[in-house]
Amino acid sequence: MQLKTPTGVVTTLLIVLVLASGVARTHGALCDKSDTAALLAVKSALGDPPALSDWNSTVSCCDWSGISCDAATGRVSDLTLFSLNISAPVPAAIANLTALRVINLAYNRLYGSIPAFLGPPALPELGFLRLDGNRLSGAIPPELTVLDLSLVGNLLTGQLPATFADFDFSDLDLADNQLTGDASMLFGAKKPLLNSVRLSGNRFRFDLGRVELPENIRILQIDHNMVYGSIPAAAAARKWLAFDVSHNQLCGPIPQGRYTHRFGPNHFAGNKCLCDRPLQPCS
Repeated sequence: MQLKTPTGVVTTLLIVLVLASGVARTHGALCDKSDTAALLAVKSALGDPPALSDWNSTVSCCDWSGISCDAATGRVSDLTLFSLNISAPVPAAIANLTALRVINLAYNRLYGSIPAFLGPPALPELGFLRLDGNRLSGAIPPELTVLDLSLVGNLLTGQLPATFADFDFSDLDLADNQLTGDASMLFGAKKPLLNSVRLSGNRFRFDLGRVELPENIRILQIDHNMVYGSIPAAAAARKWLAFDVSHNQLCGPIPQGRYTHRFGPNHFAGNKCLCDRPLQPCS
């Protein structure tokens, strides 16, 4: 007996194939022309690195390495130039990529100051910014209110911008810089999105005992600073994934909770007079 394929099934398959081929053909056409020009300017400013040899006008910018585009608009949404050994300032032409949601320039040799356009209002949709592992210097611009922000391992100096006090970060990593001043502004009950704060290896000085830990914080790494006071009692109730307050000027009993018990003496050592488990009992 000969099997017959239903006409509806064949028609559906043909429609799917036609649509798929249409997307493939129009993918290049969707690439925004102004974004293409901006990316070529970025490439030039970075010294035409070999890793970006496929960035040329013969190929849709949405197909270039390190680039992703919004499927509906063709605008560039993701710029990732990770660990390409690039030595240059942050290119000014990035400011023209106004639909960017993700910028990842980590682990290069970028130098100079962080430009103010790396955040709203210049890049209103930006929600992820990584500049870690570079040689960037100077103060953090007040415009860098980006939901997920990593500046770890640069040469940044000065105090945190006042704008950080009113912004609810999700993940913030400022470790291993030369930042100073009061970082208590990063915390508070009105910051429900705050998941992780990493401030290790700076020169921050503030009273941790006066800090109100957000309900959803899971990572707190403030080791190797000049933080004083006591550990807030609320630390016992948080579900910590990482917790390190070592090498500061803290005193008093360590709050005892299910999740603080996960961390050994190294996470509390090097303070002025912390006591109780996992350190020596309080006298």
